Amino acid sequence: MTKRKLTFNDDTTVTINPRISIKKLREFQRQKLLPASLLEAFINADKDPQKMEPYLINSVWIAYLNANPTTNMTQAEFEDKIGLDFALFGEVLTEMVGGTAKADAKMAQGFKRATKK
Repeated sequence: MTKRKLTFNDDTTVTINPRISIKKLREFQRQKLLPASLLEAFINADKDPQKMEPYLINSVWIAYLNANPTTNMTQAEFEDKIGLDFALFGEVLTEMVGGTAKADAKMAQGFKRATKK
């Protein structure tokens, strides 16, 4: 998945891009939109899903910002326009970290279990 369309609750569509650069990763970590250690967060997702949940939800906002860097929309406005969809959030977050989640079977399994709750 690269750039793709996301449909808001009012049926308008926007573009998102889950594939972030390392520079963007660091920016989102500084803003506390992503955990300081993605690997640790994924590995421990099945043990403590509450810690991973905010980052899972933020993944779609991050993907939106990545595709729309000059947006005037706030995160609160964005979140008001999108439904709660953990399957979508998990898909976007997994794409964001790319092959990393697939490379560590324990990490991938933990994330999969955490997102099904």
